[in-house]
Amino acid sequence: MNSSPTTRRSGFTLVELLVVIAIIGVLVALLLPAIQAAREAARRSSCNNNLRNLGLAVLNFHDSHRKLPVSNRVAGVTNAPRYAWATLMLPYFEEQNVYDQYDFKVNWDKPTAVNKAFPNFKWVGTRLPVFECPSVPEDGRLDGDLQYWSQGFTDWKSSQCAAPTDYVPITQVEARVYTQVLNQTPPQDVTGMLLRNTDASLRHVTDGTSNTILLAESAGRPYVYRAGGVKIGDLPTNRVNGGGWCRPASEFGLDGASYDGATFPGPCAVNCTNGEDYLKGGTDDKGIVPLTFGPPYGTNGTGETYAFHPGGANILFGDASVHFIEENIEMLVYSQMVTRKGQEVLNYVFE
Repeated sequence: MNSSPTTRRSGFTLVELLVVIAIIGVLVALLLPAIQAAREAARRSSCNNNLRNLGLAVLNFHDSHRKLPVSNRVAGVTNAPRYAWATLMLPYFEEQNVYDQYDFKVNWDKPTAVNKAFPNFKWVGTRLPVFECPSVPEDGRLDGDLQYWSQGFTDWKSSQCAAPTDYVPITQVEARVYTQVLNQTPPQDVTGMLLRNTDASLRHVTDGTSNTILLAESAGRPYVYRAGGVKIGDLPTNRVNGGGWCRPASEFGLDGASYDGATFPGPCAVNCTNGEDYLKGGTDDKGIVPLTFGPPYGTNGTGETYAFHPGGANILFGDASVHFIEENIEMLVYSQMVTRKGQEVLNYVFE
């Protein structure tokens, strides 16, 4: 009686399977950074396009009004109406309806209607993609009013209504940058292109629009971030003053910071922090007014130039050109880019 031959089935041994899994793991480990880099490159390009569109819109505004859009911000603690340059720009972002409904006679966070059908509180929460960098990790950010009690809010968190902007004017170079960081006497004019409460126009930019910053990235606010995308604490205990597109306090004067982003002013102009923590000194005995309410900030913004792009930040110049400014730029050179008529010779090669 003949027996049928035994059929052997081919397959992987356990060792071979483990080797294949290991090879796949190595390939994934090699590919993942490349995929992440490609995604960041796309986000950076989108951010660049946002700024370019903002630049063109500002130039169109200037052509129509013969002046630049500047914020209205009465100094000190006040109930006077405050509105940002960005609010004036709403018709240029296809947000004419929001602009028409906005009440410029009251503050941006007014919770009750006065001269319009709906309060400003309702409209300033409108998300405007042109103001938001896609590289920012925080979604659903809202900014609140530092002077929340003046509008009848019980605390800062209850006043949160302002949708964010990651692109803002640098109003000026602060005097302490010259005296404490650069060790030199401040020039006669340290103002930037969009200094609030002024009648600014392109004719004032005698340094040349291609050499002068119009808007800079100050991303992630009102959360506090430092170098490497490290978030410090959480809202509302830790926060930068500023961040909403409707807030004049979202713009800031250039102070710089230490390279770890912890002290101000400092030699680091880009990517060491997105601003000083406004509450780090605590509050008064009533738990309301931050102890940093005095000099040098007062009620002004505490932001700094900061982006989530590795190596630098996208910066919009007055001619609507966008350049990637490296984070190792010297403070002196960056301050020269901020001033509109400092008469400096700019020694920097743009990317």
